Amino acid sequence: MLIEPYGGALVDRCTSDKEWTRHLNAAGDREILLKHEDQINVINIVTGSYSPLTGFMTEQEYGQVVADSKLPSGLDWTIPILLPVLTETLDGLTPGASVILSKKQGHPLAVMEVESIFEIDREKHNLSVFGTDSTEHPGVQDCLRKSRVCLGGQLHAHPSVVPDFRYFYPPRELRGKLESTGQKTFTAFSTRNICHVGHEYLHTIALEITDKVGINVITGAQVKGNFLPDVVFDTYEYLIDRYYPVDKVFLNNLRLPPIYAGPKEAFLQAIMLQNSGYTHFIVGRDHAGIGSFYPRYGAQQIFKELDSLSIEILPISEPRYCKVCGKITTENSCRHTGADIAALNGRDVRRFLLEKRYAELKNILREDLQKFLTGLFEEQVADDSELKLKEPRRIFYD
Repeated sequence: MLIEPYGGALVDRCTSDKEWTRHLNAAGDREILLKHEDQINVINIVTGSYSPLTGFMTEQEYGQVVADSKLPSGLDWTIPILLPVLTETLDGLTPGASVILSKKQGHPLAVMEVESIFEIDREKHNLSVFGTDSTEHPGVQDCLRKSRVCLGGQLHAHPSVVPDFRYFYPPRELRGKLESTGQKTFTAFSTRNICHVGHEYLHTIALEITDKVGINVITGAQVKGNFLPDVVFDTYEYLIDRYYPVDKVFLNNLRLPPIYAGPKEAFLQAIMLQNSGYTHFIVGRDHAGIGSFYPRYGAQQIFKELDSLSIEILPISEPRYCKVCGKITTENSCRHTGADIAALNGRDVRRFLLEKRYAELKNILREDLQKFLTGLFEEQVADDSELKLKEPRRIFYD
């Protein structure tokens, strides 16, 4: 039997054709066009990825999350799921009315039953969610760009709005796949980057502890300079097809907007992964962090402070390449420090590729994966000093 969804039941806000028509009719011509990240949140709500949420947070829910990191039910919750709207789009909208939420004019994603219309205190919000009000923090910058006014209320959607992305499995579908294996333990690893040897080290540990490992590639960020999802999936497919044990490692597309909230974002990821059926979750160094805003292992600490999740956290120290030992180690498994240690991170991989410093990818990527990736990169880069990418395929968000 699989792990229970967070809160005990998996939310499903998809309706029948008849009910969908009724909700559309109730909303009439009231329509709000959603930004990209709001569209992702709508799908996560209606498919149950954000269970037990049934809609965008109301003022009461938001207030408790910001003040206490809890929902009114008492369950721990760290990241407000809000729908900011411009005041001019409200057009007389009041609690009790319905409004269509669309990805573009005339293309509805969901209908919201409006329960509350409220304003957030940006300083209080930022200090609670990001632990800072510094305008150097990208999450703070994003909050300051958005409207303070938010709509809260339950959502209804038609099943046809669920996207058909590469490796995207809504929680109910992924839980069905895991249950069909007859196995009991499943470790989640989440990433926005291609797989370096430090990641492989973490996967190896998880395969010793649990039956299967799911590589959850986080998509939806659209951050300039990041690898496009298809490139990340391609490199993981390469490894799974050639190296990982057969039927022990699989891919999943985890849709999540860019948040940059460090420990609190790590907790939201854990909620989503429990809802998808995972029993274990690897949380490493500076998980979901940005710059130096969070303690190195703050994302591990938060799971000691908030304990309402059932998913088990695997708090593993940061892998690094030790030049003396000639292998991947952690600070707990070898004595070497300083110049003897080479850090492993996706940012370096991107930089070395863009600057054609391919030799420096040694000890960061498997040799053949390095050749695979640099070959892909060379094929797609124009022969000029600006490294403009050729069409039709791109490697990075631009």
